[in-house]
Amino acid sequence: MLKFLAIENFALIDQLEVEFRPGFNVITGETGSGKSILVDAVGLLVGERASQEMVRKGFEKARVEGIFHLPPQHPAASRLEQAEITVENEELIVRREITSSGSNKVFINNVLIPLGTLAEIGVLLADIHGQHEQQHLLDPSVQLQFLDVYCDNASQLERVATTFHQLSGVRSEIGKIEATEQKKLQRLDTLEFQIADIRKLQLRPGLDVELEEERRLLGSAEKRAQSSQQAYRALYEEERSSLSLLHGVEKDLEELAALDPAQESLTVKLRELKFRLEEIAFQLRDYINDIDFDPARLEAVEERLAEIGKARRRYGDSVDKILLFLETIQQEVDELAERESRIEELKKEEEDLAAKYLDLAQRLSRRRQRGAKKLGRQVERELADLNMESALFTIQLTTEEDHCFEKGMDRIEFLISANPGEEPQPIAKIASGGELSRTILALKSILTVEGYPKTLVFDEVDAGTGGRVASSIGERLARLAANHQVFCVTHLPQIASFASQHFHVGKKKSGQRTIVSITRLQQEDRVEEIARMMGGPSMTVTTQAHAAELLEKGNP
Repeated sequence: MLKFLAIENFALIDQLEVEFRPGFNVITGETGSGKSILVDAVGLLVGERASQEMVRKGFEKARVEGIFHLPPQHPAASRLEQAEITVENEELIVRREITSSGSNKVFINNVLIPLGTLAEIGVLLADIHGQHEQQHLLDPSVQLQFLDVYCDNASQLERVATTFHQLSGVRSEIGKIEATEQKKLQRLDTLEFQIADIRKLQLRPGLDVELEEERRLLGSAEKRAQSSQQAYRALYEEERSSLSLLHGVEKDLEELAALDPAQESLTVKLRELKFRLEEIAFQLRDYINDIDFDPARLEAVEERLAEIGKARRRYGDSVDKILLFLETIQQEVDELAERESRIEELKKEEEDLAAKYLDLAQRLSRRRQRGAKKLGRQVERELADLNMESALFTIQLTTEEDHCFEKGMDRIEFLISANPGEEPQPIAKIASGGELSRTILALKSILTVEGYPKTLVFDEVDAGTGGRVASSIGERLARLAANHQVFCVTHLPQIASFASQHFHVGKKKSGQRTIVSITRLQQEDRVEEIARMMGGPSMTVTTQAHAAELLEKGNP
């Protein structure tokens, strides 16, 4: 709800401040007094574009500021939270500043924001139904929402939306898998080649270490044989070998022990040394016999190690790491194989969900078709009461199975023919602002899609009407005002009489400038203003009485 409006140096308005209340607010005044300027000002507060021509001549800057009451659960609150704008005391302060050079600044609660953000929030705060504005209800998505509310399609819509999102999720997953299908095939080829390349080596843990030790021994066989043979001869075979020399030493120690028994221990120790040397000599003899002089085996080991060396450069710097790599890529192959079965599962799930979605969407379409006919007839009856007796209103629904989205498969367009003999055309193409406003008033009189309070501004809604029709318009506006704050710029006393708040716009000359002012009228002033609207400047007692009677009927 718009609580307060302040305007400075805007068009013909020098400076103006006014407070508003809930309910039905009517704005009246002479033609050209500046009533539509107020509508333009409110339009700026909800995101309409500004132009430098709006700046009052002779001034550098114009300012329009408004305060909206914003309940905590209002849908604009979440959008404000996204924009990191804090709302305090349930008040939203919007300010627009326009300069004569063409620059334009937008503030919400003193936070500078882009115009696009204000437009997103503004569409939730107010609808401006005027001569040239594009209305919220002209949006096909809102028209579809209007029809669904009328048809009470909430539960069916929820089922369709849930199934649509499930189907979209499955298709997205399939798309991601299939998008990588070529890469997957290339990866499989690479993995299968690597697996075959490693497996043909018939590796086992530690094999490279074993082969390198075997190669070292095979390569040193001749030198090992030579060294061991020389040691054996020096210990045992030569005439003056170590053991033969020790044999002579043993005889000398035996003679010494015979002469001095205390030295017998030396003989024992020498005999032990001889035994150990004999054991070493015999081990060397056996070692010499076991040395393998096998060039063919050495060549085979060299070839095997060369093959393993190539694999180590490709897959890991040891046989153990190559085997770990083999295990890893085998797991990857298994996972890629599982993706094949996953695609089959997903496609079956997609088929089931697509069938379910089609069934639910077709049911929703049939409900909409039935409701569209009823709503069309009801709108025509409302339009007839609004002086559009010959108007035809139809709702064109086109169901396309390849046009699937969360709200079904239907495209919608509200069509109207305001004059006999004309084919119905999209409501957005209606030339007359008054006819457009009355059509929207007729729709909103039947049903308002917004489940939250909103400011509705109607300008030119009474164009070409009067008498009974004007009273019907007034009644419908008053009915809308039960749930929304309604503003109406009018020249008709019948409409003005239904208002709960009445504002008069006037202009006067001050020096060389024209000044626009707005005044909230009390009951006596309202009688006088309505009498003026009925009879012009020459008011009589009769017109005043008639005006008072009209007010009493409009506000019993």
